[in-house]
Amino acid sequence: MKSIKQLFYSLAIFATLFVVCPAQAALVIGGSDGWSFSTDGNVNMFLRYATADERPDKVHSEFHTLSDDQESFRLRSGFLPGVLAFNVKAPTMGGLDMGSRVGFYPNPQNANKKNSFSGQIDLREVFFTVDGNFGQFMVGKSLSLFMGQNALTGWTLMGYGIEGSVAGGGATLGNIGYGYIYPQFNAQVRYTTPDMNGFKLALALHDPSVINGSGVSTGVDGVTGEYIVVKPSATETKMPRIEGELTYAGNYADGAGSFKSWISGLYQEAEFNDGSDIDDVTAWGVAGGVQVGYKGYEVVVSGFDGEGLGSTLMLDFDSLDYTGEEREGYGYLLQGTYTFANGGKTKLAICYGANRMEETSAEKAARAITEFGELKQQDVITLGVSHDINPHLKLVAEYNHANVEWFNGGDQSVDIIAVGTFFLW
Repeated sequence: MKSIKQLFYSLAIFATLFVVCPAQAALVIGGSDGWSFSTDGNVNMFLRYATADERPDKVHSEFHTLSDDQESFRLRSGFLPGVLAFNVKAPTMGGLDMGSRVGFYPNPQNANKKNSFSGQIDLREVFFTVDGNFGQFMVGKSLSLFMGQNALTGWTLMGYGIEGSVAGGGATLGNIGYGYIYPQFNAQVRYTTPDMNGFKLALALHDPSVINGSGVSTGVDGVTGEYIVVKPSATETKMPRIEGELTYAGNYADGAGSFKSWISGLYQEAEFNDGSDIDDVTAWGVAGGVQVGYKGYEVVVSGFDGEGLGSTLMLDFDSLDYTGEEREGYGYLLQGTYTFANGGKTKLAICYGANRMEETSAEKAARAITEFGELKQQDVITLGVSHDINPHLKLVAEYNHANVEWFNGGDQSVDIIAVGTFFLW
């Protein structure tokens, strides 16, 4: 009977929160025994209109087509999908603070279809943490360390940015492929040190990834007469991926200014099991950045360099050439914002981001025969403005001009205008 009464009391508290409380940063339910439950998230939608050049001939493009049409209109989420996250915190026991988070990331749009079968619900976060005077351990699925800060400090985190296929059912790319590579949400075991005079060090063992590549070889299909597209894949992963990050943050000018700097790294090996002449491949990368703010002004400079990382999605699509050799790439993001002195409600932003891939010797030789070009560079300039009507209702407007270049001289550009709104709690 006591447990039934407690259940009714909990339900009553839960209902009261929704009835009498406006949207909060998080809806929290607490208990006398120290347990608490909260939820946070957002729902957003953008109206966007894009005009694009046609994709040139003889370019290898699996994830780099800016648009499927000359002109198109869509209603869809921005770079951040909708979010519904649940947080549970346990009472402190033996000096340990324990909690967990499960986050669903649904998209409101379909893939240009009348039905709703293509709507995505992406379970990006499933992890728990244990905190103590030793620091923090995190176990589960969360955003990767490597290049995570590069993505989180970008303007398009709460904006629109660039997109892949117009008909896509997922979120937009933001600056993915245009300033950084998508870090992905991955299974991991992570340790983070306590704050040491502004410094923090995090080390993680990640579930290793298959390292994929794709490219046009010099071979010809005997039936179609077309050049063969080879997609090597290093599928044997005998060791975890290792990632690490060192951050330093603080304030200056009597608190009027703030700064944050970071450097992160990645290392992973994988092997072929298809009789390839190359026994294994090694992916490595270094990324870093600086974020400096003073009063209403803020500047972010970030970048990365590495091999076998790919151009857009980490360790995927075009991380290797058609022979299985690692492709080298680098990128950078330059961003400036100004927040007006109206309680921080209005913000202006300008951002330029670019990723560049180097051509391997095999790709160069194949291009001389086939005239097919692999991806050379993707870059975008973004102008944006946001305004918070209140802490829970945000308006965003953006203009993006992007360009893609291939090594055979082909190029494609696109202009995107996006206007959207967020409800946050």
